[in-house]
Amino acid sequence: MVRHFREARTWKRLWPTDNSLRLSMEEAMYLNAEIGILHVYTGNCQECEPNILWKKFYGRYGIRFVKRYVTYRHFRLQGWVVRSGLHCGVDFMLYRDGPEYYHSSAAVRIISAGGERSVASFIALNRELNSMKKTLVEVLVLIPEDCEIPSISCIHSISIIHTTALTWKTSDDR
Repeated sequence: MVRHFREARTWKRLWPTDNSLRLSMEEAMYLNAEIGILHVYTGNCQECEPNILWKKFYGRYGIRFVKRYVTYRHFRLQGWVVRSGLHCGVDFMLYRDGPEYYHSSAAVRIISAGGERSVASFIALNRELNSMKKTLVEVLVLIPEDCEIPSISCIHSISIIHTTALTWKTSDDR
């Protein structure tokens, strides 16, 4: 019990008290590289160019960052507001105009090509999302073998395929 109180106090100390905005790495990369409205600086007060920022994120998070960023960018370019989907067990949630105006419309899960997927977990996730009136969108990120991933210019040769999972409810058909 005492341990839980200590952990809670630690989290409270770490939580921002200045109401500052916290961005995900995908949001930061997008605002820096695509829109050019975010400037990121190193500890030496030197500005990080998009390619340097890309290398830092890729160096730290690997191919997972690349897949997440390409997916994030794809949906942002289509006009969606993209937020974390951690609370629903997916990579991202898609909003029409933003979380302050509407509930999310869809949940995005990034899948691996040729990877084993559990049918039971897919059905459970799809059913849970359907009960919350969300559509499950599965995204497969296709990275060519000759793609130079350590450079941000690689995003132009990466493509994605997305499929939407729909559930037919027999109770609605009666």
